[in-house]
Amino acid sequence: MAVKKSQQTNWIRMTLSFLSISMVFALIWSAFWWSDFCNSLVITQINFGKTNVLDTREYEESLGEIIGINPDQVRLNDISDLMESHPYVKAARVSHQFPGIIQIEIMEREPIAILKSQPMVMLDADGVVLPDLNNLGDFNLPILTNFNPEPKLYPVGKRALSVKVKECINWLSRIQVDYESLYNNLSEMKMTSTNDLELILSDHPTHIYLGQDRLWSRFEILKQFELELGQKKISDYTYLDMRYENQIITKGRQS
Repeated sequence: MAVKKSQQTNWIRMTLSFLSISMVFALIWSAFWWSDFCNSLVITQINFGKTNVLDTREYEESLGEIIGINPDQVRLNDISDLMESHPYVKAARVSHQFPGIIQIEIMEREPIAILKSQPMVMLDADGVVLPDLNNLGDFNLPILTNFNPEPKLYPVGKRALSVKVKECINWLSRIQVDYESLYNNLSEMKMTSTNDLELILSDHPTHIYLGQDRLWSRFEILKQFELELGQKKISDYTYLDMRYENQIITKGRQS
């Protein structure tokens, strides 16, 4: 009986020793696994969706140094806020893709006009002021001239404060959608000293005097007038004067 009891004791000791050793190896393996898992969560790559206005490198600079940071230390909302603080970003959607990849989709603000000021600035369809990031020459846009050039009226990343500029941006936004051919041919939108609106086309150029009231109805009349020209074009005229009720005064271009 003593021998049998001794054998059982030895088996128990061996089993406990085996379990102890197994637990040590399990703890070591778990430590390595946890280390690899945590490292896999560290931000190692930032991917941007397609952009049309600025290169993605310009937007990436707004993020600072987040490569190597654990996502637990930076919220996706924080990254989104950083992106949307850029004047050319209207909205940003940020997601975390395992392992360690941040995916960013950007809705950009696209310039619709250039304001002739010092320095010159671009504006989008919401009237937000977009700074010149050495990209002014990348866009063929109508120029707004003869408006108040006071820099305080055009805070970067904010909506322009000039009432007249905001009105003209509203007109341009509508023209771009409803009268695209006019927008594409528009070289300059000018405010005269009497607050009349004047358009100058790229072709030749042609001047269009619109006045200061009932402007959209005048744009619609101009559009209909252009449709009825047939083979002729608006640019065949030196100017079109639409400041008078129910008539367009034109001057043909001499050949």
